[in-house]
Amino acid sequence: MSSLMLWAQVAAGEVGSGRITGGWGYVWASYGITWGAFSLYALSLWLRRPKNLPAGSKE
Repeated sequence: MSSLMLWAQVAAGEVGSGRITGGWGYVWASYGITWGAFSLYALSLWLRRPKNLPAGSKE
């Protein structure tokens, strides 16, 4: 067996199953960041809304 074949077998033995385990902290953090951004954007829209428009105005 060549040394390249032996190296390939050793490297293949070190590879995991290809599945990510855990990681829910990152998922919840990304949801939190997303909802935080949506909330800040909604707040900015509410704060910048037009005030004291005349009745019947479309702007």
